[in-house]
Amino acid sequence: MNNRVLVLFLCFICALTFTSCSKNSITKTDKSNIKYVDIYDVVHEAFLTNDGYTDKLSKHMSKDVFNSITYTKHHYPPQYSKPFKVDFTLKEISQTKENDLVYVDMIYSRIIKDANGKDVSGSWNVPIRFTVKSTANDWYIINKYEKP
Repeated sequence: MNNRVLVLFLCFICALTFTSCSKNSITKTDKSNIKYVDIYDVVHEAFLTNDGYTDKLSKHMSKDVFNSITYTKHHYPPQYSKPFKVDFTLKEISQTKENDLVYVDMIYSRIIKDANGKDVSGSWNVPIRFTVKSTANDWYIINKYEKP
C-alpha cells in the first residue's frame, strides 16, 4: 500500500513539474532570437567591397562607419603584391532595442593575403556592435564599436 501511494505521489509530482515547465516555455519570450533589422548583407558588403562607399551602402550606413570597417581604406606595406584576397566570416549574435535604436552584436574574422598568398593582416573572432537608427520603414547604421 505504501509503495502505491509513493508511486502515485511521484507521478503527481512529475506531472505537476511537466505542466509548469511547459507553461513557462510558452509564456516567456525568448528575446535572444528577435530580429528588429536585417543588416547582415550591407555590413558584409561594406567589409569586402572594392567599389568604395556606394549609393547602396550610403542608404544604410554612415561614411565614417564604412571607412572604419572596409579593408580597402587601410594602407598595407609595399612588399605585398596586389590584388589582395580576403577570407571573411561574419556572424550575428543578437539584437537589442532601446526606443528607436537597435544594437546589433556580431563577430567577424578577416584574413587578408596578397597575390602571392602571403599573410598581410588578420583578425579573428572580433566582437563588433553596430548602432542602428530604426524607423517604421527603414534603418541606418550610425555607429560601430569594437572592443579593444
